[in-house]
Amino acid sequence: MSARSRNISHDDPWPRQRSAPPAAFRELDRVRTLEVVSGEDGETVPAGSEGTIVAVWNGGAAFDVEFVRPVETLAAIAPEALQRVEPTDG
Repeated sequence: MSARSRNISHDDPWPRQRSAPPAAFRELDRVRTLEVVSGEDGETVPAGSEGTIVAVWNGGAAFDVEFVRPVETLAAIAPEALQRVEPTDG
């Protein structure tokens, strides 16, 4: 038995960290911003703007949302700043 395998115990946090809780939103969900956010090029996206989730980061710690109105931009947004408008089918 290697030294590494002898040091792993059931209290070791590593195995639990590998299985993150499911994300609140999924790719292609339609969402609405609950607060003003900044786009990737510094554009201001007003609260109430609707967009589509195009990427999920760190198991749902943040989401890339694509907007086409009122500005065309991509923004990384925390889940607390989003509300689902329409879920992904499936």
